[in-house]
Amino acid sequence: MQTRAPIIPSPEESDGGWEMIIWTDEYLTGNPGMDGDHRRLLALFNEFLTAVNAGQGDGAVRGVLDELTDYTRHHFAREERLMLEGRYPQYERHKKMHDTFSRQVADARDHLVVGSGMSAFLLSFLGGWLARHILGTDRDLGHFLSNRGAADH
Repeated sequence: MQTRAPIIPSPEESDGGWEMIIWTDEYLTGNPGMDGDHRRLLALFNEFLTAVNAGQGDGAVRGVLDELTDYTRHHFAREERLMLEGRYPQYERHKKMHDTFSRQVADARDHLVVGSGMSAFLLSFLGGWLARHILGTDRDLGHFLSNRGAADH
């Protein structure tokens, strides 16, 4: 079953600001540790979105983005450990997605100027990637781990 990621309207399509991603049970993977991380990631994404929408300065927006990327690294390390422990057959593919995402966010962060096209790109990229990754790849991983009786941490 393929699930569509929620679309995050651009300011032109909404009331002038980007919209938050709201946690729903659709995001559940069946792994409580991963689900807790995902809730936190979406909350941090929403903090970043709020900072951009409010027109906060570059320093404040970068600070929130840095917190989001730091937590993302923590989360990716957890998932990769679970994949190795559970002998997940898609480990290499999944890890490559993590590595590519991390590299792209770091590159974009280096060019971030609030109010520029880069902040709009980051909102669209981050929100879309996180939602699609959780709803697709991570849910597949969660189901695999559940079926194998792997630890839920």
